[in-house]
Order: sequence, then C-alpha cells, then structure tokens
Amino acid sequence: MTRYLRLLRLFIRTELQFALEYRVNLVLEIMQMIVVAGTSVAAVLILFTYTDVMNGWTLAQMVVLLGVYYMVQGAEELVMQPSFQKFMEHVRDGTLDFILLKPVSSQFMVSFRHFQTVQILQVLLGLVITGVGLAQLASAVTLGSAVAFALTLACGFVLIYALLLVLSTLAFWFVRVDNILAIFWAFIDAGRFPVDIYPGWLRITMSTVIPVGIAVTVPAKAIAGLVDVQTVGLIFLATGVAWALSRAFWKHGLRSYTG
Repeated sequence: MTRYLRLLRLFIRTELQFALEYRVNLVLEIMQMIVVAGTSVAAVLILFTYTDVMNGWTLAQMVVLLGVYYMVQGAEELVMQPSFQKFMEHVRDGTLDFILLKPVSSQFMVSFRHFQTVQILQVLLGLVITGVGLAQLASAVTLGSAVAFALTLACGFVLIYALLLVLSTLAFWFVRVDNILAIFWAFIDAGRFPVDIYPGWLRITMSTVIPVGIAVTVPAKAIAGLVDVQTVGLIFLATGVAWALSRAFWKHGLRSYTG
C-alpha cells in the first residue's frame, strides 16, 4: 500500500511539472474553471429569484448539489479521463506491454498514471460551493446525514470509476470506443441538475446504466436527511458488486490483449 501511495505522489509531481511548463495555458484553464463555476452558481441564484422550491429542491440543496457535481466532475477529469484515454491509446498502438511488464498492478497503472493537475482547482471549487450550501442547511445536518453524505459520495466515485473501467476495457476488442465515452461525458454534464427533474426513462438511466444520478444527486439529498439507511445500504452493496464486476471484466479483457 505504501509503495502505491509513493507512486501516486510521484505521478502527481511529474504531471504538475509538465503542466507548469505551459503556465499561460494553466492560467487560462484556471480562469475558465472559475468563470464556469461562477456562472453556474449565478444561474441557480437567478432561477430561485422566481421560486422558492424547484421540484422539491430548495436553494441551499441546489447549491450543495452543484458543489457535489463539481467535486465529482473535477475528480473524474483529474485522473480518470486522462488515464483511461492514454490507456486506450496504448492498446491501439500496441504499447501496453510496457505497462504490463512493470512490477505493479496493471489496473492501478492504467487508472492512475496520468493526471490533469489543474482539475484539483475544480474539486476545491466544488468543496467551497458545497460548504456554502451546507452553511445554509446547518440546522438540517446531523451526524447521521453527514455519514450518509460521505458514504454515498465515496460510492459515487467508485461507481463512475467502475463504469469507466468497463468502457475503456472494451478497447481490447474495438478499435475506438471514444464515441461511447462521449455519451458518458454528456451524461456527466446532465448531473449538474437533480436527477428527479428528468423524465422517467432518463432518470432510470442516470441512476443505473450511467450512475451520475447516484454520484451527485444522492449525496446532496443525503446531507439534507432525505435518504434513509436502507437506501445507503443498497447503494453500498451495488457499489461492491459494480467494483467486483468491473475488475473481473478488466482481467478478462487483459487476457485478450496480444500486443
């Protein structure tokens, strides 16, 4: 475990050094993130000048949801997106052999080798926005709801990782799976709004096939005390199953790789 933590630290430091080589580009990306997050919050504030509740969601709950969304999106773009895209390139080019020969877990290497370090800012912006929303929900937050929030948020991260691992593993059989991933990115963007407001078929899709609804909406509801213990337990169980299935699928795909 210690060795993997040291590797993670080394990967992050290396990627940060690479990002700092292009400092103007880094500054522009930071400015873009701040503008996008600011306009999203402004849009929610403007929306709630015309109503106090949107489909059962108050302003404070919507701000928390938006913060969770930026944490989830930031974490996904920080490590999952660049790592899995590079992995698919390795499969197409036949250079995955160099990763498989290393004395560490191949799944770890393809999942966490590459970072877009600037996305750390998006995660931090998400934390700040979530904190602002929680300040307005202080009276509704309990120890139980805080634990439910932490558990469902962690499960959301794992579910998205498991799905991306499965989609990326398809590269062992298909030349390009970028179009499938493009659909996934579109669903991630839809997660900035509560899954409850979408039509039934889309709500089910965003809660099962593409688990962005669980990753974003459920933690925002949990911190407000709107998720019961049974739901948290069910999500925890589903996350364990998804993790096991994705890992088994990865091992199956790896046996199909010929270099």
